[in-house]
Parts: sequence; structure tokens; C-alpha cells
Amino acid sequence: MDHLRRAALKLALGEQPTEDLPMIAAQALADGLESPALVELAGLSRRDPPADIRDLFGQTMAELGFPVPGVEEAWRERMLEAAGGMLTGSLTRYEASSEIYWCACHLERTDASTKLVDLFVGLWSSWEDWPDQRASIERDMQLAAADLLLSHGKQVPD
Repeated sequence: MDHLRRAALKLALGEQPTEDLPMIAAQALADGLESPALVELAGLSRRDPPADIRDLFGQTMAELGFPVPGVEEAWRERMLEAAGGMLTGSLTRYEASSEIYWCACHLERTDASTKLVDLFVGLWSSWEDWPDQRASIERDMQLAAADLLLSHGKQVPD
């Protein structure tokens, strides 16, 4: 499901080639997922009309209970994944802070999103500017990522 969900996020952000969706669907079938639209999507060719592929992918995700998100929701989800990645160690604190900052820049301008951008760009650039303080800065990055997840009702990984 992770491949499909990631493809849905990337599709919402214009980063997912439509012609790759049938192969992603075929992999999901091989992984044990199943829905009528998923089976149909997996049977399409990368040369089928992109609109047909995209529509069937949307139907597939709806059948599986994970509709393709809107752009704002996709940026937010990508940002929260980066925060989680920092805390699980799948991303370095530096990489995750950069990603969180980048995603927050794409959110609707509110006081909260502006504070988020300021916080993570500050941490990210401080890491670059003060190498002798990186351990302290990385602790601050980790605390900020945990706060970000909690503020969105997400569980903080152990």
C-alpha cells in the first residue's frame, strides 16, 4: 500500500509519471492488495491515454480507502512523513529539516505555516553555519519534528 499511497501523493504534486501507474498497480497486486479497479489498472499499458490511467488510479485509491489527496494535503503529508523519517532514522535530521522546510513553503500562508517555515529554515541553516553546535541543533530539530507530528494528531515514533 505504501507504493500506491506514495504514488498518490506524488500524483497530487505533479511528480508522478502517469504512465508508471499500471506497473505500480501490478506490484500492488503482487504484494497482495486487491480491488476491481486495481486489477483493471494493472492490466493497462503505459501507452493508454493518461487521463484513463489517472481516472482509474483515482478509482483504485478510493476503493482501497485512500483517495488521491489535494495539493495542500499532499504537501502536508509529505512534510509529516519527513518529520517521521527524522525520528525513525530513515532520514538524517538535516535532510528531514530541509524537506520539512520545503514542504511548509508550499502550504497556504497562515501564521502557523509561516512559523513552521521560519523554525525549520532556521534550524537547517544553523546546522550549516555552526558545525561545532550540530549536536545541539540536531536535538532541537528532533524536538521540533516531534512537536510537528503531535500538533497534527500523529503518533511520535519511539
